[in-house]
Amino acid sequence: MKRHQRPWHPSRGLTLLELMAGLAVLAVLATLAVPTFSSLSQRHRLAAAAEALAADLREARFEAARSGRPLHLQSQRAGEHDWCWAVSRQAGCACGGDAAAPAPACGLKSVRASDHPGVTLLQPLHARLESQGQAGQVVRAELASRQGERLRVELAALGRSHVCVPGTGAAAGVWRYPACSPS
Repeated sequence: MKRHQRPWHPSRGLTLLELMAGLAVLAVLATLAVPTFSSLSQRHRLAAAAEALAADLREARFEAARSGRPLHLQSQRAGEHDWCWAVSRQAGCACGGDAAAPAPACGLKSVRASDHPGVTLLQPLHARLESQGQAGQVVRAELASRQGERLRVELAALGRSHVCVPGTGAAAGVWRYPACSPS
């Protein structure tokens, strides 16, 4: 006895209704992902600014020890989104004006708010790194994102810098950085 087999027919694709339903689901998922991506982007910008400040402090420490002359890292703040920090040979050396203006002769490096959009330097900073690479005192600088998240860069008296999360509990768990020690 011979069995009757159905002939094979390739699928003819999706109907317009099925395509529209799939696109609607994708649109809903995309709108849910955009705020998360924006928040993640702001968090990365804040971390990059904090890491840049910590790296500049380490670089200034190394250069002070190498050259045998003290260096300064200081900030200026003209507004919430208009700030800068500079590594310089002398105290009081300005960060420089806008990106087109040259850095003053005393300045070795300058970083402006425009280099880290969406990040605010919350307080002025002045660190003197002695010729042995020591700071002599603890220096702290806090940075914040537009969402209000904060990171702190601390410079220990012996000249080592690190990034930490101010506050305790849940805030520290979101970041890869440790919680800051109580001041």
